[in-house]
Amino acid sequence: MDDAPQTPASRPAISFAIPYYRGIDYLREAIDSVVAQTVDDWELVVVDDQGPEPAEQLVASYDDARISYVRNTRNLGLAGNWNECVRLSRAPWVNVLHGDDRLLPHYARTVLAATAANPDTAVIFTDAFNIDAAGERTRTLADLVKEHLPRRSDDHRLEGDADLAGLLFGNYIICPSMLLQRAVVGTTPFRDGLRFVPDWEFTTRLLLEGHALFAVRKPLIEYRRHSKTETSLLTSDSSRFIEEIQLLRQRQADCASRGLERSARTARRRVTARGHIVVRAAFDMVAGRWAAARSKWRILWSDVRGLDVGMDDPDPQ
Repeated sequence: MDDAPQTPASRPAISFAIPYYRGIDYLREAIDSVVAQTVDDWELVVVDDQGPEPAEQLVASYDDARISYVRNTRNLGLAGNWNECVRLSRAPWVNVLHGDDRLLPHYARTVLAATAANPDTAVIFTDAFNIDAAGERTRTLADLVKEHLPRRSDDHRLEGDADLAGLLFGNYIICPSMLLQRAVVGTTPFRDGLRFVPDWEFTTRLLLEGHALFAVRKPLIEYRRHSKTETSLLTSDSSRFIEEIQLLRQRQADCASRGLERSARTARRRVTARGHIVVRAAFDMVAGRWAAARSKWRILWSDVRGLDVGMDDPDPQ
């Protein structure tokens, strides 16, 4: 893809960028969902992170000048490839669409209207439907919990201590629903090295730094939950919970140093994160995964006591 500077007139209104590693059939659905948008002024770049199923032929089969393919020269990892997606995008606003998710046809039209009304926001995000591996709409226990997290039901701005506290209580923002303003977030918005919480670290950092987000309370994306996702793999061991606790501990200190008392208190209590550990440990015990359950209880106990929650080895399964 051409990295030369672009004049505003030559840039599309919105960029879609798909960080891809494997799952070519899902990728086809994701690309189809971009092509089906009700606006035409877009570009799409598929960024292949040295995955085992190259998708160059699939992308070429669309024969659309707006769609391009890049294969990284080395594996950048999850957050690194998300950053590469943002860097390669030309539009002022970019959506990092995951390769197994699908946009609804009015996504671009709706979020672009939101950008026009809220030009100073760093991120626009929407609600989402959840789908399973077969693409059927579903609701999991995690979805039910997120539906009941305290938040407004209408379209609204997020900024300040109260909204940061709400997002620290539970991460209700679906990452691939986000539209990022590149002039505000830069070309490396996600913290490299994080495997589970780069999006949560990013959105809470924006609020911490005084930026605003805007919520569109309409489902405009289908977010796929299945056993092969990075999220599911990290939840099966304890990596997810370690990263969550480490992030919340850092945010506790960040908020306290800035006088954001409500957010600091929420990050310190970690109610939802700790509750999730309890639920997952209980599921492990019911399934007879005793070693996995013990490791989760150990993480919870260490966190309550203020000890290091890091682990040298993953849970035996």
